[in-house]
Amino acid sequence: MSERISVQRFIDQLDHCFDRGDMRAARECLQRWEERARELGDDRGLLAVLNEQVGYYRRTQKKAKALAALAECMQLVEKTGAEGLLSGATVYINAATTLAFFGSPEEGLKLYDRAAACYEGQGKTETYEYAALLNNKAGALNSLGRLDAAERCWRQAVEILKREGRHDGEIAISLVMLAHLTFDRDDTAYPQVEALLDEAWEYLNSSRQPRDGNYAYVLRKCAPSFDYFQRPEAAQALREVAKEIYEGA
Repeated sequence: MSERISVQRFIDQLDHCFDRGDMRAARECLQRWEERARELGDDRGLLAVLNEQVGYYRRTQKKAKALAALAECMQLVEKTGAEGLLSGATVYINAATTLAFFGSPEEGLKLYDRAAACYEGQGKTETYEYAALLNNKAGALNSLGRLDAAERCWRQAVEILKREGRHDGEIAISLVMLAHLTFDRDDTAYPQVEALLDEAWEYLNSSRQPRDGNYAYVLRKCAPSFDYFQRPEAAQALREVAKEIYEGA
Protein backbone atom coordinates (compact mmCIF):
# COMPACT_ATOMS: atom_id res chain seq x y z
CA MET A 1 0.00 0.00 0.00
CA SER A 2 1.33 3.44 -0.93
CA GLU A 3 2.36 5.82 1.83
CA ARG A 4 -0.08 8.47 2.98
CA ILE A 5 0.15 11.62 5.05
CA SER A 6 -1.23 11.64 8.58
CA VAL A 7 -4.34 13.81 8.20
CA GLN A 8 -4.84 13.93 11.97
CA ARG A 9 -1.28 15.18 12.51
CA PHE A 10 -1.83 17.80 9.82
CA ILE A 11 -5.08 18.99 11.43
CA ASP A 12 -3.45 19.10 14.88
CA GLN A 13 -0.61 21.27 13.58
CA LEU A 14 -3.00 23.57 11.70
CA ASP A 15 -5.27 23.93 14.74
CA HIS A 16 -2.25 24.89 16.83
CA CYS A 17 -1.55 27.74 14.39
CA PHE A 18 -5.15 28.92 14.54
CA ASP A 19 -5.19 28.68 18.33
CA ARG A 20 -2.36 31.23 18.36
CA GLY A 21 -4.02 33.33 15.69
CA ASP A 22 -0.85 32.87 13.63
CA MET A 23 -2.11 32.99 10.04
CA ARG A 24 1.40 33.04 8.52
CA ALA A 25 2.29 29.80 10.30
CA ALA A 26 -1.05 28.34 9.17
CA ARG A 27 -0.25 29.18 5.55
CA GLU A 28 3.19 27.58 5.82
CA CYS A 29 1.66 24.50 7.43
CA LEU A 30 -0.85 24.18 4.58
CA GLN A 31 1.86 24.56 1.94
CA ARG A 32 4.16 22.04 3.62
CA TRP A 33 1.50 19.35 3.89
CA GLU A 34 0.22 20.00 0.37
CA GLU A 35 3.72 19.41 -1.00
CA ARG A 36 4.05 16.17 0.99
CA ALA A 37 0.67 14.83 -0.14
CA ARG A 38 1.54 15.56 -3.77
CA GLU A 39 4.95 13.88 -3.40
CA LEU A 40 3.26 10.73 -2.13
CA GLY A 41 0.43 10.81 -4.67
CA ASP A 42 -1.99 10.72 -1.75
CA ASP A 43 -5.25 12.02 -3.23
CA ARG A 44 -7.31 11.63 -0.06
CA GLY A 45 -4.69 13.41 2.01
CA LEU A 46 -4.39 16.13 -0.61
CA LEU A 47 -8.16 16.60 -0.55
CA ALA A 48 -8.05 17.13 3.22
CA VAL A 49 -5.26 19.70 2.90
CA LEU A 50 -6.81 21.58 -0.01
CA ASN A 51 -10.19 21.67 1.73
CA GLU A 52 -8.50 23.42 4.67
CA GLN A 53 -6.80 25.76 2.20
CA VAL A 54 -10.20 26.78 0.86
CA GLY A 55 -11.25 27.85 4.34
CA TYR A 56 -7.94 29.56 5.03
CA TYR A 57 -8.04 31.62 1.85
CA ARG A 58 -11.66 32.52 2.51
CA ARG A 59 -10.71 33.82 5.96
CA THR A 60 -7.80 35.78 4.50
CA GLN A 61 -9.94 36.98 1.55
CA LYS A 62 -7.69 35.58 -1.18
CA LYS A 63 -10.37 34.91 -3.80
CA ALA A 64 -8.24 33.51 -6.64
CA LYS A 65 -6.39 31.09 -4.38
CA ALA A 66 -9.58 30.00 -2.63
CA LEU A 67 -11.36 29.27 -5.91
CA ALA A 68 -8.34 27.42 -7.33
CA ALA A 69 -8.17 25.16 -4.27
CA LEU A 70 -11.95 24.73 -4.42
CA ALA A 71 -11.87 23.60 -8.06
CA GLU A 72 -9.24 20.96 -7.34
CA CYS A 73 -11.17 19.80 -4.27
CA MET A 74 -14.24 19.16 -6.41
CA GLN A 75 -12.15 17.12 -8.85
CA LEU A 76 -10.66 15.10 -6.00
CA VAL A 77 -14.07 14.39 -4.46
CA GLU A 78 -15.04 12.70 -7.72
CA LYS A 79 -11.66 11.01 -8.18
CA THR A 80 -11.69 9.51 -4.67
CA GLY A 81 -15.34 8.44 -4.85
CA ALA A 82 -16.42 10.65 -1.95
CA GLU A 83 -19.51 12.14 -3.65
CA GLY A 84 -22.07 10.40 -1.44
CA LEU A 85 -19.94 10.25 1.71
CA LEU A 86 -19.87 12.62 4.67
CA SER A 87 -16.29 13.51 3.77
CA GLY A 88 -17.57 14.71 0.42
CA ALA A 89 -20.39 16.61 2.10
CA THR A 90 -17.82 18.47 4.21
CA VAL A 91 -16.07 19.59 1.03
CA TYR A 92 -19.39 20.67 -0.53
CA ILE A 93 -20.25 22.79 2.52
CA ASN A 94 -16.85 24.47 2.53
CA ALA A 95 -17.05 25.09 -1.21
CA ALA A 96 -20.60 26.46 -1.00
CA THR A 97 -19.67 28.80 1.85
CA THR A 98 -16.70 30.06 -0.12
CA LEU A 99 -18.73 30.65 -3.27
CA ALA A 100 -21.30 32.60 -1.27
CA PHE A 101 -18.57 34.61 0.47
CA PHE A 102 -17.08 35.61 -2.86
CA GLY A 103 -20.40 36.63 -4.41
CA SER A 104 -21.93 33.46 -5.89
CA PRO A 105 -24.58 32.40 -3.33
CA GLU A 106 -26.89 30.80 -5.90
CA GLU A 107 -24.11 28.47 -7.04
CA GLY A 108 -23.36 27.73 -3.40
CA LEU A 109 -26.98 26.75 -2.64
CA LYS A 110 -26.73 23.84 -5.10
CA LEU A 111 -23.75 22.45 -3.19
CA TYR A 112 -25.50 22.88 0.17
CA ASP A 113 -28.33 20.77 -1.20
CA ARG A 114 -25.89 18.07 -2.34
CA ALA A 115 -24.30 18.05 1.11
CA ALA A 116 -27.70 17.93 2.82
CA ALA A 117 -28.63 14.87 0.76
CA CYS A 118 -25.53 13.09 2.12
CA TYR A 119 -26.44 13.84 5.75
CA GLU A 120 -30.09 12.99 5.29
CA GLY A 121 -29.24 9.75 3.51
CA GLN A 122 -27.04 8.64 6.42
CA GLY A 123 -29.35 9.84 9.20
CA LYS A 124 -26.89 12.47 10.43
CA THR A 125 -29.22 15.46 10.71
CA GLU A 126 -28.77 15.92 14.47
CA THR A 127 -25.05 16.62 14.22
CA TYR A 128 -22.91 19.72 14.57
CA GLU A 129 -21.85 19.32 10.93
CA TYR A 130 -25.45 19.41 9.70
CA ALA A 131 -26.14 22.47 11.85
CA ALA A 132 -23.07 24.12 10.33
CA LEU A 133 -24.51 23.39 6.90
CA LEU A 134 -27.79 25.06 7.89
CA ASN A 135 -25.98 28.07 9.38
CA ASN A 136 -23.95 28.63 6.26
CA LYS A 137 -26.88 28.01 3.93
CA ALA A 138 -28.86 30.60 5.90
CA GLY A 139 -26.15 33.14 5.19
CA ALA A 140 -26.42 32.49 1.45
CA LEU A 141 -30.20 32.72 1.54
CA ASN A 142 -30.01 35.93 3.55
CA SER A 143 -27.67 37.52 1.02
CA LEU A 144 -30.23 36.73 -1.69
CA GLY A 145 -33.00 38.43 0.29
CA ARG A 146 -34.78 35.15 1.04
CA LEU A 147 -35.22 36.11 4.67
CA ASP A 148 -37.94 33.67 5.68
CA ALA A 149 -35.96 30.68 4.36
CA ALA A 150 -32.80 31.99 6.03
CA GLU A 151 -34.60 32.38 9.35
CA ARG A 152 -35.88 28.80 9.20
CA CYS A 153 -32.36 27.49 8.60
CA TRP A 154 -30.81 29.52 11.43
CA ARG A 155 -33.53 28.53 13.89
CA GLN A 156 -33.25 24.86 12.94
CA ALA A 157 -29.48 25.05 13.42
CA VAL A 158 -29.91 26.61 16.86
CA GLU A 159 -32.30 23.87 17.95
CA ILE A 160 -29.94 21.12 16.75
CA LEU A 161 -26.98 22.66 18.57
CA LYS A 162 -28.98 23.19 21.77
CA ARG A 163 -29.79 19.47 21.79
CA GLU A 164 -26.19 18.58 20.88
CA GLY A 165 -24.89 20.74 23.73
CA ARG A 166 -21.22 21.19 22.79
CA HIS A 167 -21.11 24.25 20.53
CA ASP A 168 -22.52 27.19 22.46
CA GLY A 169 -20.34 29.68 20.59
CA GLU A 170 -21.87 28.63 17.28
CA ILE A 171 -25.35 29.02 18.79
CA ALA A 172 -24.39 32.58 19.69
CA ILE A 173 -23.33 33.30 16.11
CA SER A 174 -26.67 32.04 14.79
CA LEU A 175 -28.59 34.16 17.29
CA VAL A 176 -26.58 37.24 16.34
CA MET A 177 -27.33 36.61 12.67
CA LEU A 178 -31.01 36.25 13.52
CA ALA A 179 -30.83 39.63 15.26
CA HIS A 180 -29.47 41.18 12.06
CA LEU A 181 -32.15 39.47 9.96
CA THR A 182 -34.91 40.62 12.32
CA PHE A 183 -33.66 44.21 12.21
CA ASP A 184 -33.23 44.13 8.41
CA ARG A 185 -36.82 42.97 8.06
CA ASP A 186 -38.22 45.49 10.56
CA ASP A 187 -36.03 48.26 11.97
CA THR A 188 -38.56 48.91 14.74
CA ALA A 189 -38.37 45.34 16.14
CA TYR A 190 -36.18 46.40 19.06
CA PRO A 191 -37.62 43.99 21.68
CA GLN A 192 -37.03 40.95 19.45
CA VAL A 193 -33.52 42.09 18.50
CA GLU A 194 -32.57 42.80 22.11
CA ALA A 195 -33.88 39.41 23.25
CA LEU A 196 -31.79 37.63 20.60
CA LEU A 197 -28.68 39.57 21.60
CA ASP A 198 -29.27 38.84 25.29
CA GLU A 199 -29.55 35.12 24.53
CA ALA A 200 -26.45 35.25 22.32
CA TRP A 201 -24.52 36.91 25.17
CA GLU A 202 -25.49 34.09 27.52
CA TYR A 203 -24.22 31.48 25.09
CA LEU A 204 -20.99 33.41 24.47
CA ASN A 205 -20.35 33.27 28.21
CA SER A 206 -21.43 29.65 28.67
CA SER A 207 -19.33 27.60 31.09
CA ARG A 208 -19.57 24.69 28.63
CA GLN A 209 -17.63 26.59 25.96
CA PRO A 210 -13.92 25.66 25.79
CA ARG A 211 -11.70 28.75 25.93
CA ASP A 212 -9.69 27.85 22.83
CA GLY A 213 -8.80 29.32 19.46
CA ASN A 214 -12.19 28.53 18.00
CA TYR A 215 -13.83 30.39 20.89
CA ALA A 216 -11.59 33.40 20.24
CA TYR A 217 -12.61 33.29 16.58
CA VAL A 218 -16.30 33.22 17.59
CA LEU A 219 -15.80 36.21 19.89
CA ARG A 220 -14.11 38.24 17.17
CA LYS A 221 -16.84 37.34 14.72
CA CYS A 222 -19.59 38.48 17.08
CA ALA A 223 -17.92 41.65 18.40
CA PRO A 224 -18.75 43.92 15.40
CA SER A 225 -22.43 43.03 15.72
CA PHE A 226 -22.52 44.11 19.35
CA ASP A 227 -20.98 47.40 18.24
CA TYR A 228 -23.58 47.69 15.48
CA PHE A 229 -26.41 47.20 17.95
CA GLN A 230 -25.03 49.84 20.30
CA ARG A 231 -23.42 47.53 22.86
CA PRO A 232 -19.83 48.82 22.70
CA GLU A 233 -18.80 47.60 26.16
CA ALA A 234 -19.87 44.05 25.32
CA ALA A 235 -18.05 44.23 21.99
CA GLN A 236 -14.86 45.41 23.65
CA ALA A 237 -15.07 42.66 26.25
CA LEU A 238 -15.33 40.05 23.47
CA ARG A 239 -12.26 41.46 21.72
CA GLU A 240 -10.22 41.55 24.91
CA VAL A 241 -10.99 37.94 25.79
CA ALA A 242 -10.14 36.83 22.24
CA LYS A 243 -6.82 38.71 22.46
CA GLU A 244 -6.00 37.03 25.77
CA ILE A 245 -6.69 33.59 24.32
CA TYR A 246 -4.52 34.15 21.25
CA GLU A 247 -1.65 35.62 23.29
CA GLY A 248 -1.80 32.77 25.80
CA ALA A 249 -1.84 29.96 23.25
